[in-house]
Amino acid sequence: MKIPVFLLLWLSVSAVWAQLGPNGSTASFRGSLPPKPVAPLSPVQEVALEAELRDVSSAFQSIAHHPRAADVEIFLKAVRYALDFQEWYDKTPEDSIRKASALLTEARSRIEALQRNETPWMKGAGWKVLGFYSRIDDSPQPYGVEIPEGLDLAGPKPVPMWIWLHGRGDTSTDLPFLYGKLTAKKPGQFQPAGSIVIHPFGRYCNGWKSAGETDVFEARDDAKSRFPVDENRIALAGFSMGGAGAWHLGAHFADQWACVHTGAGFVDVKRYQKLPKEKFPCWYEQTLWGVYDVPDYSRNFFNVPLICYSGELDAQRDSAEYMAEVLGREGLKAPHLIGPGVGHNYHPETVKEVQGLIEAAVGKGRDPWPKKVTLQTRTHAYARMFWVSVGQFIQEWEDTRVDAEILDSEKVVRVTTKNVAMLQIRREESTQDYQVIIDGALAEGKGTQGYVKGPAGWTSVIRGGPPGVRKDADSHGPIDAAFRDRFLIVLPDGKGPDPAVDRWVEAEAKHFISRWRSLMRGDPLIVKPSELTPAMTGTRILWGVPESNSQIAALAPQLNAKWTEDKVSVGSLSFDRDRHVPVLVQGLLDGTTVVLNSGLTFRESHDRTNSLQNPKLPDWAILDISQGA
Repeated sequence: MKIPVFLLLWLSVSAVWAQLGPNGSTASFRGSLPPKPVAPLSPVQEVALEAELRDVSSAFQSIAHHPRAADVEIFLKAVRYALDFQEWYDKTPEDSIRKASALLTEARSRIEALQRNETPWMKGAGWKVLGFYSRIDDSPQPYGVEIPEGLDLAGPKPVPMWIWLHGRGDTSTDLPFLYGKLTAKKPGQFQPAGSIVIHPFGRYCNGWKSAGETDVFEARDDAKSRFPVDENRIALAGFSMGGAGAWHLGAHFADQWACVHTGAGFVDVKRYQKLPKEKFPCWYEQTLWGVYDVPDYSRNFFNVPLICYSGELDAQRDSAEYMAEVLGREGLKAPHLIGPGVGHNYHPETVKEVQGLIEAAVGKGRDPWPKKVTLQTRTHAYARMFWVSVGQFIQEWEDTRVDAEILDSEKVVRVTTKNVAMLQIRREESTQDYQVIIDGALAEGKGTQGYVKGPAGWTSVIRGGPPGVRKDADSHGPIDAAFRDRFLIVLPDGKGPDPAVDRWVEAEAKHFISRWRSLMRGDPLIVKPSELTPAMTGTRILWGVPESNSQIAALAPQLNAKWTEDKVSVGSLSFDRDRHVPVLVQGLLDGTTVVLNSGLTFRESHDRTNSLQNPKLPDWAILDISQGA
């Protein structure tokens, strides 16, 4: 087959974009996220754009409480962030201004339509740009939607939906993302017949982890609320960073998809980074690779069809071949299509084969209540699969497995476990009277859902097990787990006894707020202790010490960190408090979770590759602040 010259040029560019370099960074990395501007605006241009933004923002207030207000505010945030972080990546300032003005013009048009309670951008086929307010921080987050010509959204049957995860683009912040979708003329990578395709933003460039993971599900759910989506025919697919996202979200949430397609993308840290043993990080960081490393969750692909693709010449092909080895050891073989003669991109013919396989799997659909369920995990964050969930581990962070099967002919639910101390089994009405056999023995208690492993075997429990504070699906470590869901920053309302600690707290809190905005693309919710109300939900991120933060003082008797006049301690370990700060995540007796003195634990240097944007600290640590940030 002869490939057109323009396609060859596009393929050559794509092959370089987002590839891993010899130093472990992507080819597009410029030393910071978001990168420095290519062509900054002049002071006069900035003032003019700020005035235009203020004008449209003022008009927005008239519809700020409309159910579709996020469809407007995504444009305002995009321009505001571009101004705040100097996100000007076009060749000339005039090109950047043109794009920003286009977004503000669209926002103004939508404001006028919402004032009439109309949403014309929702009508017809083609590309659409939509938004929702994230439960994490109430920020407006965008996503794109493709509606193919002729698709009947008013028919009696719900339609399939594909979720396409984009690749890495260091300059693909809100403004370029929105402008690209708003002006798109051509369809995306795949054009599945009779299907909606949505394009989550993923909160920019984080490998579809942390808030980026949550963004996918929030975009999915918002699309389901607007369009007649068949929830059992949703495919997850992506390429490059998006392929890594499909590996991650496919393995950790295998019960959510009718099919998972991985195009290239990393699956782990150690192999992808080519780390020799002498360059391994400290033991707890290695342990925390178990949060996202896909091989640790490979058995979950027994629950969902998996279709892999790699370019023949792509360095990232190694990840799919490694996963083939891992899956093969478990007795699972997934199709792995190879694009002949191409690097980091799709071959135009092979992509048709990939699409056909995905469409076939989506056509069969997802069984929401399968007779067989397989769960593999290492953490409470990802300890549920269909009707099975792990409530407690025998040993945290060890390989944990559950294989469960409903045998109707025997009226039995048969389960085998590894490293499980507490197990939940949800029951359909038809299986309420089935006996449960766990690890070869009949579990006491008929019709119950919870089981605890004790010296005498498995016995039933009521409402989750014995009382007390323990890790579970709602409260667990490491520290970074707190930022996948709603959180609230509580800043100090006074001064502490140690000026150096106060300076460190102020600098680190300021750094986290800025980093959350620049990397996770949202304005975090911030209050002082006196402003807290019972209606403010979510994990509380407390900054300071008992003397400087009255909320910490109020909770001090419950916290695992303790302060005396000159010492700070955790357990039996004590340190001089004038140069040491405790950081931790902890569940409290009332069921809430707090984080002390920490934001995201991976720093700017880890942004060079999404494979390093992982937790760097465990549930707690003591930091020596004399060493600097």
